[in-house]
Amino acid sequence: MVKGDISVIVPVYNVEEYLEQCLDSILAQTYQPAEVLLINDGSTDGSREICESYAGKYDFVTLIDQENQGQASARNTGLDLVSGDFIAFVDSDDYISEHMLATLHDKAVSTGADMVKCGTWYHFHEDRIEKLWGIDEGEEIILDDKLSFFRALLNRRIMHSVCDALYRKKLFDNLRFEVGKFQEDTLITPQILLACDKIVVIPDGLYYYRQREGSIMHMFDARHFDIIECNHKIRDILIRHELYDELLNDFHMWFGVHLMNLIKHAARYSSYPAFRKHVRRFHKLVPEQELGAVLAADTGQGEDGNSCNRYLEFVKKSKKVLGNFRQNPDLFWIKAKYNKWKKRIDF
Repeated sequence: MVKGDISVIVPVYNVEEYLEQCLDSILAQTYQPAEVLLINDGSTDGSREICESYAGKYDFVTLIDQENQGQASARNTGLDLVSGDFIAFVDSDDYISEHMLATLHDKAVSTGADMVKCGTWYHFHEDRIEKLWGIDEGEEIILDDKLSFFRALLNRRIMHSVCDALYRKKLFDNLRFEVGKFQEDTLITPQILLACDKIVVIPDGLYYYRQREGSIMHMFDARHFDIIECNHKIRDILIRHELYDELLNDFHMWFGVHLMNLIKHAARYSSYPAFRKHVRRFHKLVPEQELGAVLAADTGQGEDGNSCNRYLEFVKKSKKVLGNFRQNPDLFWIKAKYNKWKKRIDF
């Protein structure tokens, strides 16, 4: 086992059921991290005791306690303390392949990349594993300009999660997660891209993202509307860096997928009366003109390799849901029609 120069930041909050698998996967790395920072964000279950046990056994594992302030704050605490030349984030209910750090580190060193992204797997509660978005097997992408960075993000060849990557520490010299936002990953990823000179994306599925009932991803409340603010901020970045005109169509396809996921998520995890309230809020936050631009996006692109066919098919399905949502406002005030629509959109 080679011991390296990577700092791993693990925010921890009430995950005693999954924490040991997460930490064991980090300790089993063929390229051992220089340090593992466990940021206990005010856990009230047995998570802190588990962290304390690991910190007592391994001299490179450190436990840091703080009052509960959320995942973004916990990650920021870790960023303030890191000493390695590279940084990796692992959420405490997820786990990683034993080769993840070695693979990403080797690629970063050999290419000089500031960030190396890998593929991600969803781990569902019934132990079903499913590949998330990413590039195709056998494909590798090397990006070295801002236009290609953001095109890859908007076409889901770079995912907005921060956990499927290895970063050079310098990227975070003047960068921190925005505290209090549900979509902190989506907010910070464009800032990370702006700080990079070179990015490498590999197809290897090395990160396992657990989907668990009861998590914020399997409920719905007002925080989920943060995604609309995120998209607007990304549009502002594209405009400020004179990339918006070139990426106009890509942006609207990407925005459409997020809006569709928002609607589907609200329908799946809200009561009928609550969903009607969410519809009102949606229309306040997304003007008709903006929704029209999303629906007008050209989904025939992709032959030049900028968009994978699987993603384009998903965009087309998203537009169908959004179009139906836009054209049938009475659908959401008649419960029988709403229930019929809800069954049709479950893909």
